[in-house]
Amino acid sequence: MKKALVTEANKGIGFEIARNLGKRGYDILVGARDEARGQKAVEKLAAEGISATFIKIDLNNFDSLHTAGKMIDSLDMLVNNAGIPDSPKPGRAALDLTKHTFDYTTDDLRTTMETNFLGTHELIKNLLSVLTDNAKIINITVPISPTDFWHPLAYITSKAALNVMTLTYAYEFEKMGSHRQIFGIMPGAVATDLNGMEAGAHGGFVKSPESAGQMSTDIILSDKNQNGQIIQYNGKIVTDYEVQLRN
Repeated sequence: MKKALVTEANKGIGFEIARNLGKRGYDILVGARDEARGQKAVEKLAAEGISATFIKIDLNNFDSLHTAGKMIDSLDMLVNNAGIPDSPKPGRAALDLTKHTFDYTTDDLRTTMETNFLGTHELIKNLLSVLTDNAKIINITVPISPTDFWHPLAYITSKAALNVMTLTYAYEFEKMGSHRQIFGIMPGAVATDLNGMEAGAHGGFVKSPESAGQMSTDIILSDKNQNGQIIQYNGKIVTDYEVQLRN
């Protein structure tokens, strides 16, 4: 049975991706910081006949990532879904779209970058040796171009770094003649506890986790070679990164 690790699979889009992969026959490793929540997700998946196991993944604790690397002997898919939109602030939403760009502190940027980029990079590094020959690494990401509605500085900065890593790793896989793939998926606006939005909001623009999880899984399981691509939820491939201009 093929094995997939999905980080922050205890809730939201991560749980839905795990569920959809499980329904397609994957043995699921539910990555989460909180064991109680992770185990609860495992129980929900098991109730649907899905093979699932909890594994502690804390992107701010490299020891947990190193331990995870030692516990996994083979992996066919790694879905890097875990992340934070900003450094935590008491009494404020995790993703505060009203926060002015000039109000971000260096600590905000450092905390978000350490989790979303450095933590994800450390996890990938620790799992490279156990990835199967045709393994896929999927990084859940976001648009990084500022708009009137969307420009949370810390979040998009960290995801920009993640996107660069995606493109660079993809280049090395191709250069090596490897069949492994690494690519990014932008699921779009999804109703989660981080943003406080409801599915169907903004004229239907905001998707439910179930819908986003299904769309993302369809992209993940595509037979196409998607190495080095950043793909929107509707299948459109982002082509405005500088490294792609060479093509």
